[in-house]
Amino acid sequence: MTNNMGVHDKIDKVIDDISKKIQKYNEHRKLFQNLFKQAKKTLNPSKFPVNFGIVTTDSTFTKKVPSTNIDGLKIAGVDGGVIHRSLNFFDIALIRAVGVLFYHRQGDNPLVRYFPEEQPFPDILTSIEPLSQNELETLISIWRMQKEIRCGLSLLEEDQPDIIMLDGSVLPVLDSREVKQSEFLLQQYLNLKALYRKLYSKCQRNRVALCGVVKDSRSAILTNKLAAILPHLSRLKGFEQLIEIDYRPIVRQLRDTDLLFNILDTNERTFEFLLTKFNDETDNKLPDFEIHCFYQKTAEFDTPLRIEFPVLNIEEGNLVEKISSLVNAVSKYNPEYGLPNVIIEADARARIQETDADILVDEIAAKIGYTSFSLQKRRSRSPFKTGV
Repeated sequence: MTNNMGVHDKIDKVIDDISKKIQKYNEHRKLFQNLFKQAKKTLNPSKFPVNFGIVTTDSTFTKKVPSTNIDGLKIAGVDGGVIHRSLNFFDIALIRAVGVLFYHRQGDNPLVRYFPEEQPFPDILTSIEPLSQNELETLISIWRMQKEIRCGLSLLEEDQPDIIMLDGSVLPVLDSREVKQSEFLLQQYLNLKALYRKLYSKCQRNRVALCGVVKDSRSAILTNKLAAILPHLSRLKGFEQLIEIDYRPIVRQLRDTDLLFNILDTNERTFEFLLTKFNDETDNKLPDFEIHCFYQKTAEFDTPLRIEFPVLNIEEGNLVEKISSLVNAVSKYNPEYGLPNVIIEADARARIQETDADILVDEIAAKIGYTSFSLQKRRSRSPFKTGV
């Protein structure tokens, strides 16, 4: 009984400590939110000193997203799904990507097309490369992105949407350290970058806008940029309070979406800014693309989305207005979930069930004379496993 009381006391203390940390974090977050909310229409990010790394053409911290009529427009979304099994002799992945195009007709429901079809049979990819677990996860990510970008390219070949929205980043986001450790991975990565470059160029030639829609972003890229400029801001009206507090540990805890949730009103976005360049050391001799981004609140009770886009041949200011207004127009159906409907539909069609992989492993095992149990790695078939 005494031992049980001791355990309960420890649990209570842990819960109490966590609660205090969360309360403290919320206090700090509200402080920063209030500062920027008060100044969001007067703060001019285009006037920030260039050495702080904020490159933008917008003259206010936030901007109202203009409404737009989408009648007659074709809006497309692309997403992928993957299931992976790591077995004794090899690794196997089921990968599917689906493109969805909504052709919006006046006074009628959108006409829907799927690419290559509504629920295509997934690709079955295998690897016997001697890769570490991290390298293997990188390979699976590369395979998935390759499939998604090929899907976007085939969509462009068969139709010409006004915009393509990718689920996730518009960049091939990978751990470069893992890629460089394996010649096999590096070649796969170079193939992936070539596909992205082909998609950018094809959109550029066809004057199709392209963006990546990142939900649940854990990034702190904007917060970090603002942190660097806070000493400069403390001299401005409304930011005097910064002088009285040690804001550095507060900023280190904040993610962009935490900071922006209460700063942005619904149908509002942040200033757009240069995120990065497309080229890296693997392709720095090829023509480059600038990748810009902004955060946008499309639903009252949902966190802001991060919208990334390559600057193609459309004049940059008009491109930002076009992308933000189209994202807004197809994300306004639920006040608690502000994701574009084409991405929601693509996600539903691309998703692969765990049971699909189990059936495949059973079939492979039967073909080679093993049981599916013996194909599994030891940690997956322990007779002493307990529930999680």
